[in-house]
Amino acid sequence: MCGIAGIFRFDGELSPPDVEAVLRMLDAQVHRGPDDWGILLPASLFARDEVRRLLQARGMDHVSTYQPQSRQPAAILGSRRLSILDLSEHGRMPMGNAVLDAYGNEHAWVTHNGEIYNCRELRQELETAGYSFDSDSDTEVIVNGYGRWGRDLVHRLRGMFAFALLDRTTSTLLMARDRFGIKPVYYQHNPSHLIFASEVRALVSSGLVKATPEPAATVRFLQLGSVPAPLTTVKNVFALPAGHTLVAGNNGVKIDRYWSMSEPPAVAGGPSDRSGPYEPGKYATEQQVIAHTAKLFDQSVSQHLLSDVPLGIFLSGGIDSSALVAVAQKFRNQPLTTLSIVFDEPEYNEAVYSRLVADKYHTEHCETRLTSTELIAEMPNVFAAMDQPTVDGVNSYFISRAAKQAGLKVVLSGLGADELFLGYGHFKKARSLSSPMRWWQKLPGGVRRGAVSVAQQGGKFAGRSGSEKLSYLQDASEANLYLMFRGLFTLDQIQKLLGLSSAEIKRYGAHPATVDGAGESSLVNSFVVNEFQHYLQDQLLKDTDCMSMAHSIETRVPFLDHELVQYVFGAPERFKFDGAMTKPLLLKALGEDFPREVWDRPKMGFTFPFAPWLRQSLEQADSSFSPSQMLDGREAEKTRKGFLEGTVHWSRAWALMVLSYFSEATAGDRSRDQAFSCAR
Repeated sequence: MCGIAGIFRFDGELSPPDVEAVLRMLDAQVHRGPDDWGILLPASLFARDEVRRLLQARGMDHVSTYQPQSRQPAAILGSRRLSILDLSEHGRMPMGNAVLDAYGNEHAWVTHNGEIYNCRELRQELETAGYSFDSDSDTEVIVNGYGRWGRDLVHRLRGMFAFALLDRTTSTLLMARDRFGIKPVYYQHNPSHLIFASEVRALVSSGLVKATPEPAATVRFLQLGSVPAPLTTVKNVFALPAGHTLVAGNNGVKIDRYWSMSEPPAVAGGPSDRSGPYEPGKYATEQQVIAHTAKLFDQSVSQHLLSDVPLGIFLSGGIDSSALVAVAQKFRNQPLTTLSIVFDEPEYNEAVYSRLVADKYHTEHCETRLTSTELIAEMPNVFAAMDQPTVDGVNSYFISRAAKQAGLKVVLSGLGADELFLGYGHFKKARSLSSPMRWWQKLPGGVRRGAVSVAQQGGKFAGRSGSEKLSYLQDASEANLYLMFRGLFTLDQIQKLLGLSSAEIKRYGAHPATVDGAGESSLVNSFVVNEFQHYLQDQLLKDTDCMSMAHSIETRVPFLDHELVQYVFGAPERFKFDGAMTKPLLLKALGEDFPREVWDRPKMGFTFPFAPWLRQSLEQADSSFSPSQMLDGREAEKTRKGFLEGTVHWSRAWALMVLSYFSEATAGDRSRDQAFSCAR
């Protein structure tokens, strides 16, 4: 796990200020890699006195050089390293590969963030093909694998990753991001150069990227609770989408998708990403599906335990985290370390379940008690850890802090299990709504709008919150139905909060684009794809990365092994629903030994007492809610009062507080007119 940064000049004319820019980006990401650092630059640039003076104080042994092709594009690559595999200097990045030209120069160099869990298998294959290795790191597998397989390398990687690889012989830069966007990488591209980093704020710190606000990001944040890729809060800075590669060179920049969860699923005995047409016979019986799901999950957990440093598991006491403990202990010769957050509020405290699991599997269990006073005092640091605005992530911040205090560097999380095994309530609702939705779509638009208006008035009269989100049903698309369950503010509410015109909200407030997999034969599968590509990737995974890396903790997500995901996603729905049982396919794969007390309990999720704590804060001091000048004060106050009165969900009041922090921190508390001036 690391922080990466670099700059690629299309004319090859790199300069000392470019070196300074990359060093500033590395400094801004030191929390992502406090153990080591490295930088790669052309030998001619390193020979300049001003560059040598710049690097002298930092340590020349951290500098690598290469010979670029004459009058061709060239790059500077940088890395901050959190050492997980091979803790020696041999694991330092950027790292060159074993393929040398006639002059002894490396063919390719890479800077990498993440972990490749099948690195040992790939290394054995490469060694058999004649490749040599100087380290035991997974990074060297990437750069040597590129020498063997070229850009097809990405199809062979099983893990989480974001890397930038400089091919010296072709003068191209290859960037790639893992299939689910577990690891981030952001970039800005203009005619002269491409600059990239693991965090948006690191790009801004380079001095080469202006912190101009992106208005569309504000609208989408209020709509979704996070900023959806490829958007960011900074204009013309983009996230490389999950499952995509970017190639920069003489022909400009080209971005391609290399993986889709909606491809035919991998089946037993079939290779990753190379499976043939979908064959229903591969899922012939429930027992066959249960057995292969168990096999893939065991395999994923086993691979995710790969580490040369202390490793633990976040244990809430729910099905997902308990499943990790149950399977992981089968592959460990020593007790696991498990971590839990406990509260004084009994309705949120899951300690009885986490202790039950810890006792059953004989873990070294660490509990951290968290109070409202401590949370409120720590909020400035929570905000500072956010790279992009989000209504989530506070829980990840505190459990990651607990992991750091326990002396860990790697933790496993149950993230992704609810999305994969249909653990959320709206998946069941989607199943029951399939037929009504087809009927609803056939109605004339005027009839739909009238029915929605009547339902909204009835909801208001009955005092029910959230009835305004029924407006999404006026347009009877599957994306809109998904937003009715997952949306934060409606477009009408956003328009009032930001004081936008109808033209502006139309320009910036588009619903989620038709996502990969939309139009699935099943409404449930359509929801799953939306859940993966919006809520999971744009919010949960992004927040987990930022909040864990703020404490220099690597968080791993075994439920998001792509072979497991493809297989379970392709399994028939009848195996994934079973009356009142939550996540039946997962539970049956875990077997009879899995504690019944864990799965036969009300679902809670990893939830903080955020609503009562936030209410306490707002009631004690109105100054806690200080909306940005970007927001209409009267509309923001309505949200605050509605939350205090119990008619508005806490996430909306919290979203306005987050937005206020970001508008002040990143835009100098610009007014709404300044922030949206580009709309006119």
